[in-house]
Amino acid sequence: MQTLRALAASALIIVIVGVGAGQSSGAALERRAVSARTGAAAWVWPVASPHRVTRAFEAPESQYTGGHRGIDLAALANDAVFAPHDGVVSFAGRVVDRPVLSITQPGDLISTVEPVIATVAAGDRVRAGQVIGTVASGGHCPPGCLHFGVRLHGLYVSPLLFLGTVPRAILLPSVP
Repeated sequence: MQTLRALAASALIIVIVGVGAGQSSGAALERRAVSARTGAAAWVWPVASPHRVTRAFEAPESQYTGGHRGIDLAALANDAVFAPHDGVVSFAGRVVDRPVLSITQPGDLISTVEPVIATVAAGDRVRAGQVIGTVASGGHCPPGCLHFGVRLHGLYVSPLLFLGTVPRAILLPSVP
């Protein structure tokens, strides 16, 4: 229960501060994020342990400004890439200079990993933890990196919300 409360509080803070959403729409998006995580099979990391985040999620100030719309994970070329959740492969191909793979889940939730040489194709159903490809090169992160992003209703949210690793928020008393 504490994990769900921490997830809900963190999601709300990220949405309100990072995306700039109003209070009511931020609360609705946070509820959907919690529902998406708890309503589906457990999410798994897209790379094997140890899970080292080399660059954190940085919410953009608006949909049109800079930010880091996902997390970068330490990974070596040819390492296995795993489906982070159950879903259907909605895209497996090149975007500009990099191979990208996206998986869609009910509830308008899409996860994307790059750079990945896919071993699955668009339309394939995948299960959490299933090998979906191998780490390639290219993209925005340096060699030895896998970028992992998540969009909920078209807005980027931190993948850590779904992996259950967002630290619990601690509210401190105000100082007069």
